[in-house]
This record gives sequence, C-alpha cells and structure tokens, in this order.
Amino acid sequence: SSHKNMDDTEIGNRLACFALVGGAGLTASVTQTFSAGMIAYGLTGLEGLLLPVLLVTLISCGLAMQLSHNIYDSCCTLRDIPLLLVPSSHHALQVTAEKLMNPIGDCFVVDAYETKIVDIKRVLETSPKDSAIPVVHSAEHPVLLGSVHHQVLQKICDACESIGRKQIAMREECFLNFIDQCPLILNQDANLQKIAFLFHTLRAEFAFVVNFGMAVGTVYRKDLIKFQQKNVYLY
Repeated sequence: SSHKNMDDTEIGNRLACFALVGGAGLTASVTQTFSAGMIAYGLTGLEGLLLPVLLVTLISCGLAMQLSHNIYDSCCTLRDIPLLLVPSSHHALQVTAEKLMNPIGDCFVVDAYETKIVDIKRVLETSPKDSAIPVVHSAEHPVLLGSVHHQVLQKICDACESIGRKQIAMREECFLNFIDQCPLILNQDANLQKIAFLFHTLRAEFAFVVNFGMAVGTVYRKDLIKFQQKNVYLY
C-alpha cells in the first residue's frame, strides 16, 4: 500500500505541474502579458518548472497577439471606450507618419533664438491648449531642438510681458528647464504599426515627425483613434 500511495502522490504532483503550466499559458493568452509565467514560478519556487512555464507563456502570448486583442482591450471595445489598437494587417505597413501627421508651418514653431512676443502669441492662439509647441533652430531651418508645453509657454510669455520684454530666446539658461529636450520623435517614413505600438506602449499623446532632423509635422493620439475608427479593416 505504501508503494501505491507513493505512485498516487507522484501522479498527483505531475498533474499539478501540468495544471500550473496550463494555467500560466491560459492567463498569458487572455491578458497577453508575460508576467503570468513569472507569477506562477514565484508562487511555487520550483526551478524545474521555470523553463516549461516560460516557454508555454511565450507561445501562448505570441499566438494570442496574432489572433485577437487582450481581455482589457476587448472590454474597452465592447463599452465603446476610445482605445488605440496596434494594427495587425500588413496593409498598415503602407500607411506612414507623413500621411497621418498635421503639417507644421512657420506659425506653429518657436525659434530657439530671438523670437518676438507678438509671434509667440500668434503661435499660442493657433495651437491647441493641450499641445506642445516645437522649439526649432529657426523657421528657415526647423531643426527640432525640443518642445515646450502650451501652458508653460503662455506663462513665460506673460512673465516677459510684465517686465517689458519684447523678445524671448528659448536657448537662454533661464528657459532651458522649461524645454523638453527629448520629445517623442517619429521619422516621416515610420509605418502605422510602429507608430501605434509606440503610442500604445508609452501612453503618448503626441509625437513630432521629422525628416532628416527637420520638424515637418505632429501626430496626435486622438487623430490615430479617428483614423482607426475610419479604417477598421487595418485592425
């Protein structure tokens, strides 16, 4: 009877291992996250299960990403909550940032060197209040140097006006702290799949589009969602 109990225990342990590996794979496929495998390993601490659990997690997650959206995105879709998805169709590779961007004209940039307060006010009036204004080398050579938020630029403009200044140079040391010198940048040839993946992963609201370092446009998250709703076949 002791041998029978040992056999039953061994069989039970094997079934438990299969259940653990299967559960990790199911959770990974539903949520499309790799953390399910690490959680399963962390709960048991069995080193012998590390390889099969991670392997099943990777396979399940990869297949699920190709076939469907995760449970969180599906819930948002069913509730009609605006959600930015990563397109899976190969046709999305033909849609580039150049087609999605809002072109940047001379009236939508701020020079890093001397810029008149009047010109900055014109920029503020013509750009959305929740946007960021690109800071470029000059209007003639719009090499992107960074960005400054609309509200921040408005406060800088008001402060300079209060002390009688008529021009602002954003390259001055007192203004450098207000400039985001590492904004999200996209090449104008970047395809929709890469753009959506960056916005989805970084939770970005906008990104600047450049061509050989020159600022040529801006892509906003809300515009990507509108494009997604009009071109459902790409997703």
